[in-house]
Amino acid sequence: MSIFDQGPNMPYLSSRMADWVVGFSLDHAPAEVVHNTKLRILDQIGVMLASGSLRTVEAARRSLQDSDGGGRGAYALGSREETSPAGAAFVNGVASSALEFDDTHIKSNIHPTGVVLAALLAEAQRAPVSGRQFVEAVLAGTEILCRLGLVSPVRMHEVGFHPTSVYGVFAAAYAVARLRGLPADVMAHAVGTAGSLSAGSISAFQDGADSKILHVGFAAAAGIRAVALAAQGLTGPEAIFEGKFGWYRSYVQADVEFRYNALTDELGSRWEVLNIAPKLYPCAFTLMPFIQAALELRSRHTFKLEDIVEIRCEIMQRSFRTVCEPVEEKRRLRTPWHGRISLQHTVAEALALGRFDKSSYAESSLRDPVIHALADKVVHVADPIAAADTSRSRGVVSIELADGTVISHTVEDMLGTSRNPAGDAVYIDKFRSNLNGVVDSDRTDKLIETLLALDTAPDVHAILAPFQQ
Repeated sequence: MSIFDQGPNMPYLSSRMADWVVGFSLDHAPAEVVHNTKLRILDQIGVMLASGSLRTVEAARRSLQDSDGGGRGAYALGSREETSPAGAAFVNGVASSALEFDDTHIKSNIHPTGVVLAALLAEAQRAPVSGRQFVEAVLAGTEILCRLGLVSPVRMHEVGFHPTSVYGVFAAAYAVARLRGLPADVMAHAVGTAGSLSAGSISAFQDGADSKILHVGFAAAAGIRAVALAAQGLTGPEAIFEGKFGWYRSYVQADVEFRYNALTDELGSRWEVLNIAPKLYPCAFTLMPFIQAALELRSRHTFKLEDIVEIRCEIMQRSFRTVCEPVEEKRRLRTPWHGRISLQHTVAEALALGRFDKSSYAESSLRDPVIHALADKVVHVADPIAAADTSRSRGVVSIELADGTVISHTVEDMLGTSRNPAGDAVYIDKFRSNLNGVVDSDRTDKLIETLLALDTAPDVHAILAPFQQ
């Protein structure tokens, strides 16, 4: 049954989801879901703080003075410069994505927590917000964001859009409106307006341009703006999702059956957020099993890098366009971000250096002749097993040596996915690694303790203010 067969009095999807967001309470969610949300908040705050000194984040911060005259009312995480709430959300969003270390909803390839958290960290400075209110808003927003990515049978990357950005503005609007305590009708108008602020071209995948790094910031800031407009009584289209001029028909431009039921079916009882995986390595999630396989081969076998004849990577064919081709562009990179979507360079760097963390894709690695030589030996072939089940994270790396020996390792499911869950220690270890050299160990330990009990905190801003000013 289509959405149009549900009767003339059926509320529009944006309103039905707004009703759920307004009525949601942590009491309605299993303990596992609440704990997972706190782990994701911990993870992404660590990523944002680790990114604060990057060129792209510093430039994004300076741009606000140039474009908006600075602004007042909020601070981006890790910044001492006051700006507007939308400006702070923008910088937070850039920081969440600059290292490509943000978590991933496997089915939709969306990075949910960063965009929602970027907006809420800024919004929480407007008035006192309890940790419980904050966790509720993060959880509601990220659940909605995951579901938005399941509606279209067409993968957004295939039509040139960055799903985190184009869907993220809606999730940010829902989450910010929830934190502000706005009623469901105002929230729905904000979401309708957000449809006109939805954008994010993946053109930068071709040459590694900085604009892709800005997408999450754009979406987080736009979510705050959409809510501010609705709070002033400005209306947005009610049928923003399912209407004849709705978002999906406008953006996908294909004769397909959209799965609108994915937005509301079992909403609040079946949790898509449990399918969000943390990233163990700072790159496109698609590449992570290949890093893991390469590191395993390096640790389990003894061989000289110069004796490698070929490095064969089996990867689902739909990923060829984004992380494998054109081959020459993926072997010789223009920017560090360009490397984060390159199978050839990524596998070569893992084999050459034997580690992958926030320091990966350094300029020295991008110019390293040893890594270049290895990247030239990486070939990609279609993996029908991976293509048959895109909910998994499979990668196969085989290395042929000069004496004819072939060694191979297969990763069926990356650690952190629903079939191979990550325990608390994985998130905490990553957090400590990201804050190493940024925050001293005692403050790091205290922040871990506080964030894992965030739902009991009386004031979120009091916890994070030392890192925001």
